Amino acid sequence: MERNQIETVVIEELQNIAPEMEADLLDWDEDLREELDIDSMDFMILTVALGKRLGVQIPDRDHHLITSFNKLVDYLQRSLS
Repeated sequence: MERNQIETVVIEELQNIAPEMEADLLDWDEDLREELDIDSMDFMILTVALGKRLGVQIPDRDHHLITSFNKLVDYLQRSLS
């Protein structure tokens, strides 16, 4: 899967969690939880939704690796390779 396709999926799933999010204003290197004001439960819902949609497992022990949009996309891209 191409990086831009993964980015699109992540943005769509982020909008399900934080519908007020404006994707074009998102800082792709900042902490997603802070940037979108989401809690740990929302973040878990996001990782589960991405896992189901992309067919990958994102274990809780890896959450510290996917703090920003770019880190999350990088992680998913590696998982899909």
